[in-house]
Amino acid sequence: MRIMKPLLTVSLLALMLLASACQVSTPKVESQGQYVLQITQIDTTDFPLVDVYISVQDAAGEPQVINTGKLQLMENGQPVSSQSIRGSGEAGALTTLLLIDNSGSMNYADKLESAKDVAKEYLSQMRGGDQAGVITFNTEVEVAQEITSDREDLEDAIDGISANSDTALYDALVKAIEMLNPLSGRKAIIVLTDGMDNQSKATADEALAGIGFGGLSISTIGFGQIPAEEEEADQYSGIDEAALRGIAENAGGRYGYAENKEELSAIYDQMRRALQSEVVISYITPLSLRDGVRRALTVTLSDRYSGVGGQSQTGYNPGGLVPEVARPASWLLFGGILAVLVVLLCIPLVVNIFKSKKAGKKKKKIKITLKD
Repeated sequence: MRIMKPLLTVSLLALMLLASACQVSTPKVESQGQYVLQITQIDTTDFPLVDVYISVQDAAGEPQVINTGKLQLMENGQPVSSQSIRGSGEAGALTTLLLIDNSGSMNYADKLESAKDVAKEYLSQMRGGDQAGVITFNTEVEVAQEITSDREDLEDAIDGISANSDTALYDALVKAIEMLNPLSGRKAIIVLTDGMDNQSKATADEALAGIGFGGLSISTIGFGQIPAEEEEADQYSGIDEAALRGIAENAGGRYGYAENKEELSAIYDQMRRALQSEVVISYITPLSLRDGVRRALTVTLSDRYSGVGGQSQTGYNPGGLVPEVARPASWLLFGGILAVLVVLLCIPLVVNIFKSKKAGKKKKKIKITLKD
């Protein structure tokens, strides 16, 4: 029992540290009303300051420019007071990572060339201050171009993409999230794939779990064959539409499906315009500790003439424990702290063993005296 108590203590501390290391902020959107409001990113990097990025579209998915004064933000069912709001307006500069499937199936029907042309169209509409990067994925994940504002470098990287082998989509998401996590501001990933993931070491859930305090959104585009009803998607030529939708819905993004270059171009353009028309509301939360408790967020578009124009509900977990944790812990730090805790808790055991041995040596020997 003496040994079990320290081990239980170590296990409990390990779980507490793990909770602070695995902060996840992936909004799941539920919308209602004539407009579709979408909370695309929640940034708690400077907590208790929270930045909430919001996109508004009509029923056809067309981006709408709205007055932030018509948006009402609620946290845990309570309106965020005007005194708590530190700023609102345009979302500002955008950082995009374009993830392009370059598996062997992209060689068919000029799909890769179409994807490359449309990606360059997207880059041609970058605004001042915007940045982008390019990642390709087949069996391997490769950063074709690091994040930059240089369009020429980005286009050269896209021109150099060739296709072969299988698909490791989720591993590419892991890499993209790692690249974006340290950056500030609005961050988005746009994934294009024509096949199902059949090579990744990571799962979709594991990829999403890597999103840090800054948040980001992931939009997905299927550019392959959707199986007929009651048919399973082909492992090599079909797309896993359910998985692509799930990723987008749980990471503040959008899903689109294209059968040809024209449709693909329209989807990229719509996604770009939606990203560039977003607004952000920054506020100080009254719940100012990173206590690991999820907070519910509701954004409503109100109009005094027509009433509620749309509503979006989601939530975020600030991560951390009490005492407050300012940043999510790295796995290296987690392992180091755990090792130190194990050593500290073993010290009493070593001391007790040493004392026992020493006490044994000091026991008095029985002296026998013989009488005549």
